[in-house]
Amino acid sequence: MAAPIMRRYTRAAPAALNVDALATDDETAQGVQQLNQPNAILDIFSAPQPAAGVNYEIRLVKNNVQTGRTFYSVAMDPASAGRSAVGPIDLTAGQYGYQVRQVLGALAAYSFVVKYNNGF
Repeated sequence: MAAPIMRRYTRAAPAALNVDALATDDETAQGVQQLNQPNAILDIFSAPQPAAGVNYEIRLVKNNVQTGRTFYSVAMDPASAGRSAVGPIDLTAGQYGYQVRQVLGALAAYSFVVKYNNGF
């Protein structure tokens, strides 16, 4: 039986607001992960939570096409007792990445953690 794993992703500080860029996996420095077997996203949360007034949108992309799944940093505070897990979100085989856009606040890098059902 596979055990859940967590991966941390970082989006470098943007040059301007509302500019999309792929977040990179902190372990592999890759912006895209190839899944050859099904997996699932169990949860996503900020690591650490951005400063007050700094907001990000994270879009899940598959094969360089947006999947329609969007996550918001304001709802991903790991210290919030009211935060609920986003998953499970089933992932079929393909190439996945996270497009991150800063929409508000002073320009800064952003990191978040994704908890997957099993390893890659």
